[in-house]
Amino acid sequence: MATPPSNEATMTSTYIRHGDHVDTIESVDVVFRAQRKLSFTYGAVFFAVTLAVPAMTVAIEGWWETTIWGGFTANYLFISLLYYIFLWTMAWTFSKKADRLDEDLAKMADKITADAAAAVTGSEG
Repeated sequence: MATPPSNEATMTSTYIRHGDHVDTIESVDVVFRAQRKLSFTYGAVFFAVTLAVPAMTVAIEGWWETTIWGGFTANYLFISLLYYIFLWTMAWTFSKKADRLDEDLAKMADKITADAAAAVTGSEG
């Protein structure tokens, strides 16, 4: 079988070749499902926390009325400081988990490539 150009993706059976990188549809599907789950989970948490601020303002009078520190109410302190810490932490953890999923896909591709190379050398001998 001829090797395709490195900038062109081709598909043979269930293998997808991108230059020297080889994946299977199944391995990509596993990682994409995990990525989708991660994205929806983090999106739901972001949406819930963001929606909780105005909901708490309407539902809990002490949330916007009680002074906590230096004239800050709980609502103002959360929105001016804690919400940004929450967002940065969430973005950082999401990024780390998404990078781990990419590394998992790369490890799967390396294993597929090694298995294919072993099968070729095994069939030659």
